Amino acid sequence: KEKPTGAHVSGGLSNLSFAFRGNRIIREAMHSVFLSYATQVGLDMGIVHAGNLPLLKDIDPTLKQLCDDLIWNRNGDVVTEQLLLYAEAVKGKAGKKNSSSVDDWSKKPLNTRLSDAIVNGIDKYIVADVKEFQMTTRIEPLEIIEGPLLDAMGIVGDLFGSGKMFLPQVIKSARVMKRAVAYLT
Repeated sequence: KEKPTGAHVSGGLSNLSFAFRGNRIIREAMHSVFLSYATQVGLDMGIVHAGNLPLLKDIDPTLKQLCDDLIWNRNGDVVTEQLLLYAEAVKGKAGKKNSSSVDDWSKKPLNTRLSDAIVNGIDKYIVADVKEFQMTTRIEPLEIIEGPLLDAMGIVGDLFGSGKMFLPQVIKSARVMKRAVAYLT
């Protein structure tokens, strides 16, 4: 990039995790971890379904460490074996999204639900949660927008600014915000 000015670096990420095809949890974690490093050192474009990638903070710490070790080629065959064991352990969960059931979601505090919905781009319960928030707090719609909803978008901005969230994830968050605002206005 230094000599050919104006050049950009791009690439597909699927080769990185090809050995784990069929195991969404491992592949998406590997892609998120790799992108977090690669974008810091000059990757301009990556061919990946970034809207489905987990945020770094949401990756199991053990899996994140395994991905780090694999990407940086630390511990040689040991990390490969450890990742294969981890992959086997999550095999049954790999075909399913980590979405919460209505019961799990409703157990969270209301402010947390609003924030989580926007930060994670989950629109499934946003209208019901905003409606419940409005009814229980008796706050005006504009105060809800300028309060908990914009606070959540602030988190999105911080994550994006620090390279822990990618544009497609930001767009998903913005769509959830738009849906919440549309309900309130």
